[in-house]
Amino acid sequence: MELPGSVVVVTGASSGFGELAALRFARAGARVVLAARRLERLEALAERISSEGGSALAVGCDVTELDQLTELRDRVATEFERCDVLVNNAGIRGGGAFAAVDVESLNRVIDVNLRGVVLGTKLFLPMMLEGGRGHVVNIASLAGRFATPGAAIYGATKHAVVAFSEALNYETEGRNVFVTSVNPGFVDTEGFPQRDLPDWVVLKMRTVTDAIVKVVADDIAPEYSVPRWLSPLQLFRIATPPLYRWGLRRVRRGRHVNPPPR
Repeated sequence: MELPGSVVVVTGASSGFGELAALRFARAGARVVLAARRLERLEALAERISSEGGSALAVGCDVTELDQLTELRDRVATEFERCDVLVNNAGIRGGGAFAAVDVESLNRVIDVNLRGVVLGTKLFLPMMLEGGRGHVVNIASLAGRFATPGAAIYGATKHAVVAFSEALNYETEGRNVFVTSVNPGFVDTEGFPQRDLPDWVVLKMRTVTDAIVKVVADDIAPEYSVPRWLSPLQLFRIATPPLYRWGLRRVRRGRHVNPPPR
């Protein structure tokens, strides 16, 4: 997709991947719609983009609230009459022993990480199909490709996002609309601090945002994992499941379980 002049909506744009991805799209010439709960941060980011000669619109939105997502969609339709790219980036942590997680927290993880992705896509996809082009980028995780100890509910939401993205892409790719899950490894962000991991394991945030922009610019679907060298390990899981599970059990028993990749 040609990025200059395109309309890009980014959820969770007040920090982390969303903030940096919005900057990258704006610098590539896209008109960016910034969505998140923290409106003051979005407005500051919009001012920064404007000061660099770009175009940005800040809209307060909680992706777990259907009425707010609908208002976001309607605002985009009114201001731009189309949406070319939707980046479903909003996400929260959900680690810890499943038996100890309270129901309210469990529901919140599912609502943000999965329901928000599905509803956002449901609302914006018709605009793309009608326009004859588009790309939905769903930020999943390598926890959506590998079962990570200590993150059962988080991993479940990310596995679902990966499956949702691939299945939906089969429906839409023939109409020039692509759906891709971007699956990052460990990245140190505001919502996902990685203080206990060696530096070589932790990705630079720019590596992930480069991937987000790349899948849109190059029409890559239905998934893209980063770092790229970890992708072949998915074959290891499929081809030798007993060995794979033995390794994970050793990890679980041998040390404190870190927060899941994201």
